[in-house]
Amino acid sequence: MTEQLDFGWVYDLNPLATFRMVTRLERLTEEAGHLDHKQHSILELREREGLFRYVVQRQFDPTATARGPRFFGSKPAMLKLTQIWQPSNWDGTRKYDTVGEISGMPVQIAGSGAVTPIGAGGTRYSVSLTVTSSARKVETAVAESLSRTVQAEHGFRVTWLQRQSHSGF
Repeated sequence: MTEQLDFGWVYDLNPLATFRMVTRLERLTEEAGHLDHKQHSILELREREGLFRYVVQRQFDPTATARGPRFFGSKPAMLKLTQIWQPSNWDGTRKYDTVGEISGMPVQIAGSGAVTPIGAGGTRYSVSLTVTSSARKVETAVAESLSRTVQAEHGFRVTWLQRQSHSGF
């Protein structure tokens, strides 16, 4: 059983600026507060030997989904996501792989993403996630929650960019 989630957005930034936006500590911290992520902690955010690692942990509450309360206990779990970004290509394209773990849940999250130049100065930011579990109801609830979160993160980025355009980002 598998749930596939695919997202793609275009930003009026070059790939380097888009990469910096999605990995910028101040924006990530503000986003977590805006989205009310509980126990949010950035465990790693650095480049080493050409690879950029972003590791974040936060409370994951599947009861926030429509199906959640029936399938999960009341104790919230912790979601840990790791992104490993490859060095950028000559054209600015930069790809990453991601894995996610949710404490106490029989679920695996894996995927990839990229920033890719399009047109004159624009960038497509794409994310693809696969949620797998031996329990179909767990898989569906986790996928629904992740989908809502990823869409909300994009909404926050748009708002953040609008504010930054006035300050010269």
